[in-house]
Amino acid sequence: VAPRCPLDQVAIDKEKVYVDKAFQKETDNLGVKCSFSARGCPWTGLLLELMAHMEGCDRMMTTCPMRCGVEFEKRFLEKHRNDDCPKREIHCQFCEIRLIAENEAEHLEICPKFLVPCPNKCKRREVARERLTEHLENECMKQDLNCPFASYGCQFTGKKKAMKEHVAAKQLNHMEILCAAVQAGRQKSRRIKTKPYKRWRRRCWASSAGSTGWRTCTDRSSIWKIDNYEEKLAERQERQEVHPSSAAVPHQPHGYTSSPCPPVSMAMARAVASTCRLFVCICKGDNDPLLAWPFRAYKITFHLIDQCEDVAARRNIVYPNTCKENRPFLAVRLARETPVSGRLDSPNWKVIGTLDYIKDDTMYIKVEVDCEDMEPL
Repeated sequence: VAPRCPLDQVAIDKEKVYVDKAFQKETDNLGVKCSFSARGCPWTGLLLELMAHMEGCDRMMTTCPMRCGVEFEKRFLEKHRNDDCPKREIHCQFCEIRLIAENEAEHLEICPKFLVPCPNKCKRREVARERLTEHLENECMKQDLNCPFASYGCQFTGKKKAMKEHVAAKQLNHMEILCAAVQAGRQKSRRIKTKPYKRWRRRCWASSAGSTGWRTCTDRSSIWKIDNYEEKLAERQERQEVHPSSAAVPHQPHGYTSSPCPPVSMAMARAVASTCRLFVCICKGDNDPLLAWPFRAYKITFHLIDQCEDVAARRNIVYPNTCKENRPFLAVRLARETPVSGRLDSPNWKVIGTLDYIKDDTMYIKVEVDCEDMEPL
């Protein structure tokens, strides 16, 4: 389609169209005002110079470079960026942290340094938010306070001045309720301390009533047969309830009652360490008032018995406990629900697995107590 004149729609021949440089020069030299003269721009000049002026004209509209969405004249850019833009970065006037201006109101709701009014309207009308609790408890003369002995039963409340008078006047009463609270605490402590032992004692009796694994060999030694070993090991690793000791057995003639606990302790050690561990508990018995305490002057020896069919080829593992080591070995540990307990480390589990210490899912432990220096009852 041939181009046409926009005025009379006459077809235009492109070959006859040319640039009228004389007319262009005449036009460029026309005097003009700035396109934003209505907004106060005083610039005037030639049409030829207008585009260069427009690029830097401070009356031209622009958008905030910080993307807040506000449009304004270029001359207001610095003021907007420094004072008005909600996206500008500012410092909190109270705590001096840096934040975005539009988040200032939200920050002031939690600012620890922000000044808040005292709820009691005392002489100190404003206090930093982080110190408000301290102010109410220690400084505000209009704050109702609880008596310092409120936790022991005193129910008095009053202003700071009245509280000083109350404490000074009721010293004897406060000492009485304090003594009563201490006495009650001691009684409660005794009850708490006896509960673990009673639970452990019941377990020992229950185990003793249904146990056929214990057999007393002599006055000095006893043997415990531990059957279903893998099942007990699995139960302990799954953290199921497993009684942590064998039946309590008295050793004559001295009358001490002991309860070794190798299987569960071994299972625990197998899960967390490379060595086997054996434990023994010295239990409370009927003859305790007649015995020497604490139990720390006697030698205890463990024997992990080799179940090899050839008796001559058996190599039992012995865990001696010398008398000098009895103090750390038999340390009191009420938190473990046993009156006395101890531990001995043995060779690596790999060594134990090479022989017949565990055979047909059964293990045998021999516990020997040196009775030579013990006076018979």
